[in-house]
Amino acid sequence: MSEPFSIADGPRADGCAILRLRGRMDATTAQQLLARCAEIHAEGLSLVLNLAYVTFVSSTGIGALLTIAEDIREQGGGFRLAAVPEHVRAVFDMLDLTTCLNVDETESGSLAAIASRK
Repeated sequence: MSEPFSIADGPRADGCAILRLRGRMDATTAQQLLARCAEIHAEGLSLVLNLAYVTFVSSTGIGALLTIAEDIREQGGGFRLAAVPEHVRAVFDMLDLTTCLNVDETESGSLAAIASRK
């Protein structure tokens, strides 16, 4: 049995929120992720998603990530992915998503990248 999907708030720093995801990102959980990210977006914050404990990403999960990235960037915010596990990174590489999704090794690397664009 797979671990249930969860979203945990990380620390907020300098106009940026961190969300730590756990479990499967699929058609069942993508709407939950989109809704939570919309709340952060409405606050005018940049966003880092930590994917370290994501066990699976479906095409719907990938679509959600692309939607979040586009929505935040259209409003001038920063959006980065941190600690992407190898099995998820392999999917990103196969689909050439690293050209439109910025991926960093750590949360601190993502925060630094967002801070450097200000």
